[in-house]
Amino acid sequence: MLKVSIIMCHHLGRDLVLKSIRSLQNQKNVEVEIIVATSDKTANFHGTKTIYVQGGPAHKRNIGFRFATYDLIAFFDDDIEAKSMAVYEMGKVLKHEGIGMVFGKLLNMEFRNRFDEAGSFLTSSGFLWARAESGCLDQGQYETSENILAGKSAACMIRRQVFADAGMFDASYEILGEETDLAWRVWLSGWKVLYVPSSVTYHAFNTRFKPKEFYISKRVYYNGCRNYLTMLYTNLGKKRWIIPILTQLVVWFSASIGMFLTGKFEAAYNIQKGIIYFFSNIGMIWRKRKNVQWKLRKISDKDLMPIILRNPPISYYLKRFTHYIYTGKHG
Repeated sequence: MLKVSIIMCHHLGRDLVLKSIRSLQNQKNVEVEIIVATSDKTANFHGTKTIYVQGGPAHKRNIGFRFATYDLIAFFDDDIEAKSMAVYEMGKVLKHEGIGMVFGKLLNMEFRNRFDEAGSFLTSSGFLWARAESGCLDQGQYETSENILAGKSAACMIRRQVFADAGMFDASYEILGEETDLAWRVWLSGWKVLYVPSSVTYHAFNTRFKPKEFYISKRVYYNGCRNYLTMLYTNLGKKRWIIPILTQLVVWFSASIGMFLTGKFEAAYNIQKGIIYFFSNIGMIWRKRKNVQWKLRKISDKDLMPIILRNPPISYYLKRFTHYIYTGKHG
C-alpha cells in the first residue's frame, strides 16, 4: 500500500479546513499521515499532526516537511475537497521511473463540472498559460496524463528526495507562483512533472465559499509582479531570460498605469513596489539564479523548452490582461 505524508497549510477559519481534512482522512488504497501547519494558535485538528507556524504557504509547507515520515509528500490547500482516490492516483503515477512531481485535476468546488486548474505551460512572454481557464466547462478535454510545466499546489505530490534536492519551496515567494518555481526546478534537476487527471480535487478558489479578504491587493499585485520576475530570472537559462524579463517589465508597468486610470490606486502602487523589489534585490536573486543554473541544472533549455513552452493566440493575452485590470484575479 502506498504511504503518503500530506502537508496542509492553514491560516484562519475552521469550516473549509475541517472539510478538507475529512476528505483526506477518507482516502482509499493509501495510508496517509496529515500534517497541518497553521497560523491559528488555538487550532488542534483531530487525527493530524498540528503545528503552529507563522508565515506564508511556501514557508508553512517547508516547515511541515520536517514532520513528514513517508517518501511521498503531498501538498493540499485548506480549501479543498479531495475525491476518495485523489491521493492514490497521484501516488500511483509518481511511482513511475523518472517522474519527480505530479499535479492533480482541480475542479471548482461551487460549480463541480467546471475547471479550476488542469496544468499550465510557460509562454514566450514569460507568463503562464493555464490550459483550462478557471470556470471553463470540463468536457473531457484534459483526460490524458501528460507533461506540464506545473499546476496548483492546492493538490500536488512530490518525491521526498526530489523535494529536498530541488531546494523545497522558496519561502520568499510566500504565495502565488511558488509551486511553479518548484516544479520548474524539478524539471531542471532532471525529473519529469506530470498532470494526473484521474486524481480529482474540488477547490474553493474563486467561489462563494472562499473569504473575499483572501484576495488582498498585496497578495495579488505585489506578489504577482515580484514572483514572476524572480522566477523567470532564476530559472531561465543564459540569454533566454532577457526578452521575457523585458516583456514582463513592460506589461507590469502598463498594468500599473491601467490600475491607476481605473481608480485602483493600491493595486498600482503594489505593482510598482514589485518592480522595485526586483531591482533592489537583484543581488540576492542572482545568487538564487547561480545556484539553480550552476549547481541544480541537468537539462538544457534547448531540450526543456519544447516540453514546457506553449504559445496561445494573442487574443488570450488581451483577454487575460483586461480581466486582470478589472477584477484583480490571476486565475
